[in-house]
Amino acid sequence: MKTAVAVTADFVIDYEINVFENGWIIYDGKTVKFQYQEPQGRIKKIYKKNTVLFPALVNAHTHLELSLMDFNPEKTTSFDNWLLWIISNRQKLDIEEIKKGVKIGKNLTRKWGTGFIGDISSFGVSEVENGMVFHEIIGNRFPGKISLPISIHAIYSTSVEVIKQGARLSKERNLPFQMHIGESYNELLFARGEKNVFESRIYPTLGRKRFEHLTADSVIDYIEKCEALCPQLIAVHCTNLTRKELEKLMNTGAGIVICPRSNLFLKTGFPNVEFIGQYEKAGIGTDGLSSNTSLSLLSEIKTLYFRTEGKISLKNLLYMATTGGARTLGIEETYRKSGIFTAVKPALKISDPFKTLLMDDISIELFDLSSPK
Repeated sequence: MKTAVAVTADFVIDYEINVFENGWIIYDGKTVKFQYQEPQGRIKKIYKKNTVLFPALVNAHTHLELSLMDFNPEKTTSFDNWLLWIISNRQKLDIEEIKKGVKIGKNLTRKWGTGFIGDISSFGVSEVENGMVFHEIIGNRFPGKISLPISIHAIYSTSVEVIKQGARLSKERNLPFQMHIGESYNELLFARGEKNVFESRIYPTLGRKRFEHLTADSVIDYIEKCEALCPQLIAVHCTNLTRKELEKLMNTGAGIVICPRSNLFLKTGFPNVEFIGQYEKAGIGTDGLSSNTSLSLLSEIKTLYFRTEGKISLKNLLYMATTGGARTLGIEETYRKSGIFTAVKPALKISDPFKTLLMDDISIELFDLSSPK
């Protein structure tokens, strides 16, 4: 029988983001318990000084395979310019570079205290120890063979029939699928059939035209016409969606993932995190190093907090970056039983556990109770 492990810290935070000052986490290999009292009996005890322990960070959307792309925010003048850059340069990556990128990306993710990942695989290379890999579909032909779960790229890059097929398959298997939705304002113009950069600039570069001429009043209405508005959908970005569209996603039970720094770097806007943060099935992603400068979820939290001038609480943001992300990815049960936590130790004495999320002078580590050091 496995000996239980217990760890204590100045502040312990549970999956509902309740705080236990000088509390304990007890893990027996199957279940995690939080309590104030020091456990007794045959148990291994670990003491973490001047430390905050909380459930492992969840990067709910990233692209590890693109980690070696040399993204430069200063050279990114618009979303469509970036899109042309990514289309051109990702084709130059060979399989060994992609494998190396995945390895580096995973190491960087762990460095920043992230234990679970929702990764998008464009080349069939990515694999993660904890989380999910979503296999990307682009174009107007549904693959004959496709690993599950899937990522349907976007309404402007994937045909209506492919979106329908992907959504139908995911619903039949009751598996989540990711989709970039509302990342740029031009998606709304595309959905309405109005002049947009995809048809005027991107498609001519690729030598193709719009797949179909389906139109709708909004991006979410377009998704609904494609029969993809469902609880299995994970809508990524949602930067340019109206509150009404966000409410429609929430009422459907779809997941939402925001990637704030990527949106700022690509100049596509900023998500309505004050509203999205009220939803229990919402998470945070970094996007990939092809549109961001690091894979740090703490940097995403800082950006969201400072950009909103503290109108969304750090407690709320930590929920989104942990349990909210796991719930959005559909891995919450596994997540809660994993025994994997993030430990943050600031240089200064801790007065408020949530304040540490904003500090720069910290050390951060992934702490796995199934194999504690």
